[in-house]
Amino acid sequence: MSEEPVTLELLGRLVQGVQEEQRAFRTELAELRDQMTVQTAILLRLEAAQNSMAEQLRAMASQHQRTDRRLIALDERIRALEHERR
Repeated sequence: MSEEPVTLELLGRLVQGVQEEQRAFRTELAELRDQMTVQTAILLRLEAAQNSMAEQLRAMASQHQRTDRRLIALDERIRALEHERR
């Protein structure tokens, strides 16, 4: 800044500059808050989807095991019947 005398006009311009910077900062801060809200919502949605998917996979594995046990039992019956026929 150059060596100009400190007047009310100069102080007024400086205060206006600070106020404009403060408004811009508040706008950026509001945008950042909105971005954080969106990112948090996305993260929570993905976490819920992942938990739901894990639960679905556990249920499918249980189904598979139950079907596998039934097939093994049927296979054993068939072998027993084949053995009886011989």
